[in-house]
Parts: sequence; structure tokens; C-alpha cells
Amino acid sequence: MNNAQVSTVLKCENILGESCFWDPRYDCLVWTDIQEKKAFKLYDKNKSFKFNLPDRAGFILPRKKDGFIIGFPNFIAIADQDFSSFKKICDVENNIKETRINDAKVDPYGGIVFGTYNEDPDKINRKPIANLYRLAPDLSLTHLLSNITVSNGIAFSQEQNLMYFADTPTGLIQKFEYSQDFRTFVKRESNMIFNNVGEPDGATIDIENNYWSARVRGKCVICIDTINEKIIEKIDLPTNTPTCVTFGGAELSSLYVTSLRADPDNDRAGGNIHKIETSTKGREQLLSDI
Repeated sequence: MNNAQVSTVLKCENILGESCFWDPRYDCLVWTDIQEKKAFKLYDKNKSFKFNLPDRAGFILPRKKDGFIIGFPNFIAIADQDFSSFKKICDVENNIKETRINDAKVDPYGGIVFGTYNEDPDKINRKPIANLYRLAPDLSLTHLLSNITVSNGIAFSQEQNLMYFADTPTGLIQKFEYSQDFRTFVKRESNMIFNNVGEPDGATIDIENNYWSARVRGKCVICIDTINEKIIEKIDLPTNTPTCVTFGGAELSSLYVTSLRADPDNDRAGGNIHKIETSTKGREQLLSDI
């Protein structure tokens, strides 16, 4: 699918665009610019809105009720639908000064799974001190995984009870089998590591359980057959730094891509929202009971 139709739908010049999803409640794309402390909404006719946040938001996720769940650096909050009010519901890693909340997804049981990120400026010597957690609808917090540097790539294949996850610097997309309400969470064998296509960042699953991975510093999105653990599509992008992907639009057949603005002189498309018209469809966004 190298000849896929790719377009830039919003020139928003995000410093670090992330955590995109298509919100079925409001029929729009939602995402965050972490560094700029902004949230965005983009509707089908490219009408967009920008909202100021009180702090950096590593993720934004939708609820069954109005509003959103937001992961600020060291706590999780509930926001109204206009991002004008915020209520803290959970503290996270207040005792670890180097980490902040990063990637997250709504899980099939109404909670959220989210990870943290060691943002020590000394990238070469960053240590794996970040973690992966689940916040349940009753607001109980469960620790799922340790020894992480950069949590990313969370996605659920519900029929198979599999969750995918990537610690970006390792390059490996991992598999975990989970049971009802995450009473068990077991690592399964995975060989999904791919060279010469950048590193794994945000991800999503399509209706055929293929895994779509934004490849930061790889100038592409790849689609992975998770059974055979092979790349079945590679779609080149105008930016070197895609960060997250989600299916959206009326038919859920458009793949939206956020990106970061790392090198504005040589990568002018970095930080914008791009769209790929695909031959498949995504799954409708899960809504949290939180």
C-alpha cells in the first residue's frame, strides 16, 4: 500500500502531538500536544478547536459520560467536554522525579491501561524506571509491568484477549494475554521487532486484528500481521516523526496520524495531522466507565 492516498489535514505544528482517537460521542478526532499543554478537536470538514490545559497531558481518553480522562505528568484527572474543569482522581509516581504519564488506552472492561516515561534529558543514559498500570472503573490502581523506559504502542485485540505494548527504545512490540478485569496479565512470546522503519510509538488495531504502528524517526506507518508477525503494509509519510495513529471518519477507514515537530527546518510536515485513506476499517473507540 505504498501508493496509499496520504494528505495533511491540519497544519497545527504541534511540538509533540500524541494520544489521538476518534470520539464517537462527538464525531471528531481528539489529541494532545504534550509540550504545549494543549488539547485539540478536529471534525470531518477540517474544522478544528484548540483548548488550553493546566499542565502537559500525556494522554486524553473518552468516557461513557461526558468529558475526558486526562493523564497529566503525575496524576490522572477527569475533564469536562470543553476542557475547562479538572478533577484529580489518582496520583501516579509522585516519588519518581524523572517520569511522567505517557501512552494509554481504554481497556475492554471499562478501565484504562497507561504507562509512564523516563524523560531524563540524558537520553543515552536513561534507565528503565517507568511502569505500566491499570486504573479500574472503581479507581483502584494495579501495577502491571516494570523496567520500562518509554511506554508506547498500547492496543487491544479483544477477541484474542491480547494487549500489545512497546517500550520504544527496545524496538520490540510485546504481547500480553489478559483475563476479565485484568485478574491475570501474562507475557506471551513475540518477535515483532523490525529494522529500518524507525521505532514503535502509538498504535491501533483494525477489524482484522492487524496492528498499525506509528514509526517515530522512520517516516512511515506500518501494518503488522500479528499472527505471522510480519509487516504487510508500509505507508510513507511526509514527516519523519509520526507519533500516534487511530482510525476515524464516518466509516472508520481513515487512519489519522499525529506527529512531533523535531526539526522544523528540514521536516516542515512534522507536528501536523496527516490522514491515510485505507482499504480496511478500525474498531469503534472504547469508552471508559471511569
